[in-house]
Amino acid sequence: MFKNAIQIGKLWGIPLRLHYSFLIILPFLAWAFGNNIRALAELAGIPLTSLGANPYFLGFLMAIALFTSVALHELSHSLVARKKGVHIHSINLMLFGGVAQMDEIPEDPKDEAMIAFAGPILSLVLGGILIGGATLFRGVIVADMQLMFLYLGWMNLFLAVFNLIPAFPTDGGRVLRAILAGRMPFLQATKIAATIGKGFAFAFGILGLLTANFILVFIAFFIYIGASQEYQTLFIKNTLEGFRVSDLMTEDVKVVDEETVVSELVDRMFVERHSGYPVTRNGEVIGLVTMGDVRRVEPEMQSQTRVREIMSSNIIKADPNEDIYLALRRMSQEDVGRLMVMKGGQLVGIITRSDIMKGFRLREMQSGT
Repeated sequence: MFKNAIQIGKLWGIPLRLHYSFLIILPFLAWAFGNNIRALAELAGIPLTSLGANPYFLGFLMAIALFTSVALHELSHSLVARKKGVHIHSINLMLFGGVAQMDEIPEDPKDEAMIAFAGPILSLVLGGILIGGATLFRGVIVADMQLMFLYLGWMNLFLAVFNLIPAFPTDGGRVLRAILAGRMPFLQATKIAATIGKGFAFAFGILGLLTANFILVFIAFFIYIGASQEYQTLFIKNTLEGFRVSDLMTEDVKVVDEETVVSELVDRMFVERHSGYPVTRNGEVIGLVTMGDVRRVEPEMQSQTRVREIMSSNIIKADPNEDIYLALRRMSQEDVGRLMVMKGGQLVGIITRSDIMKGFRLREMQSGT
């Protein structure tokens, strides 16, 4: 999901990235705000005649400011998480808000609760400051700015309240899990919180359909998917606990020389039934070639193309003593299907998603789940 995003800067050293879907929602929000400027002004008690800016330009500024508020909300999560020792990859703004991409949430209930509460508290404080400033300086600041401050203040208060709904994996759902985790195993707490989150998602979806509010339907969809994925991820992590890369890796690694022609590699793939090979030069690993690389070569060019011309030189490694879940997570982050297992600069094995899933299924059979 986060690969389709561009970095636009940093906040306290944390990369701020825009997902392409943000570019879709931004003009829509600007148009929606611009169309409703009259209603917003009446709600705020501001005479429409006192507004000087073009409604759609004002709507655009409101949309930008709203997403800035969302970024600050996520930044507060990130800064507290970083103090708790969690590495923050980036803050991502997308179609329905923002996401702070963390390595993983701490399993200490107190730490998770503090991280979860940080966002809504920031939004509440920011909302209060904006509404208070707009009210206190009424008649001093221009009407357009007053309207923006009031509306953004209301939106921040809404953001805080909505995020405190215990619809896991929202902030409120994480607080709920933290409370449950103080009384039961973390996985069980996650399962209960995820089930409650799915219940909220179902209710939001029904309400959205009945009121023709398709944004609410989309929110319901993402809550449901998020709750399911988070529980499944934790279940996999718990099931694989105790496995090291060396336990599941393939030690008898088939390699291919960089000068091998692609047609010969295709024959080997057919016979040996491997979909990826480390590429060597004078016995040293210099890259990896996969079936996907081969497919990009036209059949008539396979006998004239050498492996070194199509291989990837980006070698994603794993240590034999590394926790298997960390290796699986790296595969996901790098979007690869295998890691080369290196020890002292030497190739000692290769670990694939299939190898890890075999270990996962073995553990499931042992536990009877």
